[in-house]
Amino acid sequence: MPLLVTFVVAMAWRLFILYQWPTAYSFDGYQRWAGREHILVQDWLPATQVIIWAVAKLGGGIHAGRIVMSTVAALAAVMGGVLAQHFARQRWGEHGAAVAGWAMVVAGVFGPWGSWGTVFYQESTFLLVLFSGLALALQGHLRAADLVMGCLGLVRYEGWPCILLYIAWRRQLGAAVALWGVFTWLAIRGAGLEGYHASPVNFADWEGLGERFDWKAYRHDLGNLLYRVALSGSLFWTLLGGLGLWVSRGLRGPGLLALIYLTQVAATLAWLAGLEVSTSRMLVVPTGLMLVLGATAVAYLETRVPRVLVPVGLAITLAVHVSDGGRRAKVESGRVMKERGAVALMEDCPGCTWWVLPRRKMGTRERHDGCEVIQGVTDMRHGEEFYCAPWVEPQQAMRLYSSCSGTLRWDGGKREYVMERHLPGGSASPPEMPADDPGTGGDGGEE
Repeated sequence: MPLLVTFVVAMAWRLFILYQWPTAYSFDGYQRWAGREHILVQDWLPATQVIIWAVAKLGGGIHAGRIVMSTVAALAAVMGGVLAQHFARQRWGEHGAAVAGWAMVVAGVFGPWGSWGTVFYQESTFLLVLFSGLALALQGHLRAADLVMGCLGLVRYEGWPCILLYIAWRRQLGAAVALWGVFTWLAIRGAGLEGYHASPVNFADWEGLGERFDWKAYRHDLGNLLYRVALSGSLFWTLLGGLGLWVSRGLRGPGLLALIYLTQVAATLAWLAGLEVSTSRMLVVPTGLMLVLGATAVAYLETRVPRVLVPVGLAITLAVHVSDGGRRAKVESGRVMKERGAVALMEDCPGCTWWVLPRRKMGTRERHDGCEVIQGVTDMRHGEEFYCAPWVEPQQAMRLYSSCSGTLRWDGGKREYVMERHLPGGSASPPEMPADDPGTGGDGGEE
């Protein structure tokens, strides 16, 4: 019963987020949706993109894709519940397993996971694969577990050390089959296959890091990240997870989760340096691992504290997560409402092609622009329904501009997009990109 409720609550909360804040976010997700007809996008591992590609192949639009990603997140919460119940059952029997399961109902709506689990990012895929593989292994389905864990090699690069830890944990040479995903990706790269780029923007967070890195800025970003850890409830679950690790000592599985957690914390600290800004998305995977151990700890506490305290504590935690997740979704979707207004202008003229001079310096290291947003929140594409002026080669600009029905221009003074229709057969030169409005920049993080 708790597992079913976990799925229903996790899914219902994410569907509410989709209904209340229907605008997709953020820039990696925009690239993935714009490249929905491709399995290889940028230099990213393809597992999550396969899901997006399949949705598009079946005729689904962006909302269908986000519902599918929400389903992946809800299933990951369920599999986390399977693990928590397994650990608790071995210590405190069926009653303890039930308590751990109910705790995962709350954990499944953890604020950052609730908001980021509705868009095209790989954290939920990672947790679903990891939890499923470990659950299979603990139930004795070792070959199936090896194959599932191998999928981590195609989800996130941060999953590669997790596979090595899993193989060491299995203590059998045959577990090395879990490297199949890593070897598959290395073969793809060795064959020279390149990912599709929906825009000319460079998404390599590590490029030029040696020149960009600054200890003072890093300490500032780390402070912001730790603030998010406290505000989101991540610190609460991490402390609970530490207790869960202690009370489940001697059991097979919790130690592996703890070691994987340490690899993900290390990866997050490195990611913070590469991205040069903290975001709540950085909390999803590390905290997701602690949710399982934390739910195990709740089963222990239920036998040590007045019984009323556990449901009251879970209810308060649920309220915190719902409030936090809703706020994050509202802030993130609100960042691109100007582009939603631009899309509305474009949709008022079906069949028209637009020359777009976008709002710029919107994302991390000021590398993103409004054209990426337009591609990421609609089915429109550069080269079809519009041409993004900064993306067009100069020698092609005049020809492409002349073929457009009008110009859509960001007006920094009015802080809105302005549409200008073109005269038939006009031969004017393409307008210059306006000066950047310093008030339109963004750092890629939440307020």
